[in-house]
Amino acid sequence: MRSYEFSLALSARRTETIYRGDARYIVVESEQGETLQLPVGNFRAYVDANGIRGRFRVRIDAANRIVSLERLWPSASGRASLAERL
Repeated sequence: MRSYEFSLALSARRTETIYRGDARYIVVESEQGETLQLPVGNFRAYVDANGIRGRFRVRIDAANRIVSLERLWPSASGRASLAERL
């Protein structure tokens, strides 16, 4: 199983695309330098009035399926490595 960590900061406005169904994936660059395309549905538990913010760890199995996604820390800096795909 592989594990990747990344920071994410999406405003509430950009997060609305998740609930409208306009966005299917969030593309992030991990701290390990890998680009990950993750289904937006995995982030719904982390949405609040400010959007989605924090440092996350995703675990992926050998078949490239997400085993777990956890928020490690709410991000106070607001910095993110993010590209959103619609």
